[in-house]
Amino acid sequence: MAREISRENVSSELLKVKFEDAGYEVTLEEDGDIFILRTGVNLRIINFPDHACLQLRGNLTINTAISDEALTQLINLANYESFMLRYVGHRWESGEVYMFANYTIYYPFGLNMPNLIFSARRFIENVRMFYEDNKSNELYFAKNE
Repeated sequence: MAREISRENVSSELLKVKFEDAGYEVTLEEDGDIFILRTGVNLRIINFPDHACLQLRGNLTINTAISDEALTQLINLANYESFMLRYVGHRWESGEVYMFANYTIYYPFGLNMPNLIFSARRFIENVRMFYEDNKSNELYFAKNE
């Protein structure tokens, strides 16, 4: 795997190939977003070439019965316990509630692929670990039947 990709050569298509080479199952959406499948965190990578950055975004489904106050407490807890990620919560008009994890990687001088793969793995580990540590709290995460 080439270590460095020059800034002007970073593209969603190339990133898809590089993640597949690293053993991930990947889909590329029409809008250019990359989805890394089977991670348990719905990992999406969004390329912003004009800003020379990639945003990694994952989400967890939250119990729809959670109050806004409890959701805020959950997000504050996640942000307090997190090292590299920033979390936000959102309640859709349909009633669905999600907690989104975000991490931004800048590449103004080029993109180091091993570093990106490592960062994606750490991202997945961090979100999964937060879920595992808190999944027993039914206020936050509904039990799967």
